[in-house]
Amino acid sequence: MPAPVPTPTIFADAIFHYAVEQSAIAISITDQHANILYVNPAFCAITGYAAHEVVGHKQSLLSYKSTPKVVYQELWGALKKGRSWTGRLLNRRRDGSPYVAELTVTPLKTPEHEDEDINYLGMHWDATEEHRLSRQLANHKQLIESVISVAPVAVALLDVDGRVVLDNPAYKRIVAEMKVDEPAHAVIESLRHNLGDSFEKAFASRRALLNQEVRFDRAGGEPRWYACSLSWFEEHHTSPDAFYGDGCSDYMLLVMHDISASKRQQEALRLAAMRAMLSEGELNQSLREALAGAVFQLQGPVNLISAAAGLQRRRAGPGAGSDPLARALSEAQRAGEEAIATLQAAMPPEPEEPSGPVNLNEVLRDVLMLETDALLSAGITVDWHPAHVLPTVQGDPTALRTLFRQLVSNAIEAMNVRGWKERALVLRTSTQNGQVDVEVTDTGPGIPEALRLKVFEPFFSTKKARAAGRGVGLSLAQEIVNPPSRHARDRP
Repeated sequence: MPAPVPTPTIFADAIFHYAVEQSAIAISITDQHANILYVNPAFCAITGYAAHEVVGHKQSLLSYKSTPKVVYQELWGALKKGRSWTGRLLNRRRDGSPYVAELTVTPLKTPEHEDEDINYLGMHWDATEEHRLSRQLANHKQLIESVISVAPVAVALLDVDGRVVLDNPAYKRIVAEMKVDEPAHAVIESLRHNLGDSFEKAFASRRALLNQEVRFDRAGGEPRWYACSLSWFEEHHTSPDAFYGDGCSDYMLLVMHDISASKRQQEALRLAAMRAMLSEGELNQSLREALAGAVFQLQGPVNLISAAAGLQRRRAGPGAGSDPLARALSEAQRAGEEAIATLQAAMPPEPEEPSGPVNLNEVLRDVLMLETDALLSAGITVDWHPAHVLPTVQGDPTALRTLFRQLVSNAIEAMNVRGWKERALVLRTSTQNGQVDVEVTDTGPGIPEALRLKVFEPFFSTKKARAAGRGVGLSLAQEIVNPPSRHARDRP
């Protein structure tokens, strides 16, 4: 005889019973007075109570003393209004140990009692480990934020589009002091220019760049130096569609350590050494100028004597060797050429310094420091407008320092005349299309248009009273900017 087929209702009741019994979530059913009527095995596993130890007892059997009363008031307030309540409670296991319960309580009604709650269905799971990890993460986040906030280093976090999405007070101080929107962008551009391919390779491979020095110049203030480090990290997406995927976003962390104090000490030592070197260099330069002036003055007469000697030899013909005038002119020519050769041999050689990356802001500040006494004694005000971050240029720092010092010295001389009232010197640096522009202007009388090319000739001066060495400054500056070829330099 075949087994009876269960009705759908009986089958559904059986499935429901098995589902509740085998659920991993703790399930309990209470009456309207919170007396426990039923618990499933998961409830017993989480709380440590056997079913017979809790059935018939109040649900408050699980309450832990530190749970605020307001939590229970909110729970019962929602249930009395016929609404479910979800939240966390601190429950107590049978052995007295507490655990965090993620609880949902739902009122149950029957068709016969639709206007009142007959039972309450409680479902909870042990959220202690999740709570611990959440608090641990929050503590770590707070600790990191606290450390970053009080850290003496400036920190900025940039997203893939280069936007600063997080910074700290030290970074904000740089923004305020330098009066730039984003120092991070200036740092990145400076590193890109100074490091060239090395930066691009590091950027492409997300390789960290550590302790790269960047200089910030300020109008009317001391420059700042920072040791900058760049590093990258990935943030995995938290959206549901990235659960099994590898979606992530790149972020760049910039850390800027102010090393201005140590750099100023180094700058003071460097400036003292540079003063000594320039004093010796100026002495040699003065000697070269004096000797060059003497050679220049002798070269004309010697050339005339040479021409006259040649003319006399041609006139005397075959008997030129016995002609007294021809012999005298030849002897004078030889003596003059020997004197010129002696002066040229005595001329100190030009110092040679290898070309390398030069920061023109640094060069101009050196010039201003060297000319401070002259500027003060002449009553000249200096208006200094440096680019905050300036790419380096390839060149000889000593030659460039000499170039700008000549320009500044000429400007001081031009304005330091009796009765001249407006005395201001303006120095400005900027970048445009990857090039560095330097502007040096003064409020002096200027150079007449007819003389604007002639002033670059050696030993020409617009000053009425010509002092020793005057008239070579601008020609020297032009030679630094457009150096002559070696062949032209070596020509007698």
